[in-house]
Amino acid sequence: MAAAGLGFREALGKLMEIRESTVIVTGAARGIGRGIAEGFAGEGAKVVLSDLGALAKEGAGDWNYALAGESDLAKAAREIGKQGGTCRAIEVDVAARASCQNLVDKSVEAFGGIDIIVNNAGVIQSGPFVDFAERDWERIFAVNVKGIFLMTQAALPYLKENGGLIINIASVAGKRGFAEMGAYCASKFAAISLTQSMAAELAAFDIRANAICPGNVDTSMWHAHLSASERLQRQYGTDNVDDTFSAVNRESIPLGRGQTPADMAEAALYLARAENVTGVSLVVAGGFIMN
Repeated sequence: MAAAGLGFREALGKLMEIRESTVIVTGAARGIGRGIAEGFAGEGAKVVLSDLGALAKEGAGDWNYALAGESDLAKAAREIGKQGGTCRAIEVDVAARASCQNLVDKSVEAFGGIDIIVNNAGVIQSGPFVDFAERDWERIFAVNVKGIFLMTQAALPYLKENGGLIINIASVAGKRGFAEMGAYCASKFAAISLTQSMAAELAAFDIRANAICPGNVDTSMWHAHLSASERLQRQYGTDNVDDTFSAVNRESIPLGRGQTPADMAEAALYLARAENVTGVSLVVAGGFIMN
C-alpha cells in the first residue's frame, strides 16, 4: 500500500532505500534490539548485530540480571540468516570508544558504509534513591547515554555521506519519573534530550535523529529484574514474575497488553521511511504514556 501523500512509485522507492541500506543495531542479541534487527533484515537491509558477546564476561558477574553473551549473539545472527536476512555479528562495548570505532570499521569493511544506526544497548538498576550505589549510577549512564554519544560519533562520518538516520531507544521512563528508578529514568530523559540536540544540529547534513520510547516489553530487564522486584509484587499483590508482568499490563495500559520487540521494529521502520520526521520521541506503549 502506498504511503499517504505518495504515489506507488514513490512509496516503492522508500522500500528500496531500506533494502539497500546498512543498519547497525546495538544490543541486538535479544529483546528489542533483536526485534528491530529482524525487522530491517526482513525488509532486505544489511544488518550488523552488535552486542557484548564474549565481552559480557568482563565485569558482568555482579550485574543485577544476565547480560547477553556470546551464544545469544551467535544465535541471533544464525536465526536471522536462516530467515534469509543478510547480517554480521560483531561484539561491542558501547561504553568504550575504541570498541565503538572497531564496530564501525568492521561494519564498513563488511558492507561498504553505514546508513542507519539504532542505539538500543541499555542496562537497568533500580532501588531507593537514598542508598543507590554510585557505581550503578555511573554504569547506567555509561551505557544508556555515553554509549549513544560514542556510537554516533564513530558512525557520523559515514552517516554524513548520503544523509543518514539515528534511532535512539529511550523509554517511557524518559517521559515520566518512577519510584526507585531515578538513575534509569534520568538516563532515558537524557537520551531523549540528546536525540533532540542531534536532530537540531545534524539536520544540516540531512541526518535525522529520533527516539523510540518502549513501554512494557518482556525483555530480560522486565522479566529478570523489574517483575521480580518486591515493590512491584507488593503493589500488584503477586508473587511471581509472570503474574506481576501481566498485572502491570492489565492495570496500567489502556490497551491492556504489553508491547513486543516486533512493535518496536514497526516503529523503527516507520521512522526509517518518514523522511520529514526528526527530533521526535515516539511512544510505543499501548497508551500507558500519552505525550
